[in-house]
Amino acid sequence: MSKHWGRALARGVEAITFPQRPWRRAASRLRVADALVQRHWVETKRGRILFVSPEPRALEYPRDFLSREPETLAWIDGFRTPCVYWDIGANIGSYALYTGLRPDVMTYAFEPSPSNYLALCRNIYENGREANILAYCVALNDRIALATLDMDDLSAGSFGHSFGDAPTVFRPEHKTIFHQPAIGYSVDAFRSNFGLATPNYLKLDIDGNEEKVLAGARAT
Repeated sequence: MSKHWGRALARGVEAITFPQRPWRRAASRLRVADALVQRHWVETKRGRILFVSPEPRALEYPRDFLSREPETLAWIDGFRTPCVYWDIGANIGSYALYTGLRPDVMTYAFEPSPSNYLALCRNIYENGREANILAYCVALNDRIALATLDMDDLSAGSFGHSFGDAPTVFRPEHKTIFHQPAIGYSVDAFRSNFGLATPNYLKLDIDGNEEKVLAGARAT
């Protein structure tokens, strides 16, 4: 039903703006779309988090934040601080934003999907957490390599993407629609090249490439 309402409202905006000159009409429609981007506050035991959801797929993260993975939230609550936390497969930033509520946790978030990365950066900005959440559009791997991120969905909040030469996600519902060139780093190489401290805590939430990431983190 929401899809039908969305199409109907879009047609209404198109009709209202039709008399405008082409570029003014395009700008008006984009401003309407931007004004309708959804923003939701989530109350947590450590404070409020603002989620900006540019697409319907991203709505599940604020909607299900407290019930999606309560054990992950409890794990984060148990961090001994000050500490360094790596969020590998950060998506739009749910758990990075939660650790960001603690100024004594330095968070490094890794997300290679461009739509997820944009939403992640927007959420970091809107929550004013750029001082203690650093986000990188990098795929972590067992070595430094140029490969493709095989994506079945380009929308923000999507998951199930596969990085590397061979598919790592074996689900019939995942059909690759776009092969995005991406750079992959091993954890050890990324730390060594950029002089980063060893993480005290690390969350690995990717699809199928876990063993490679762990193999590339032996020194760490």
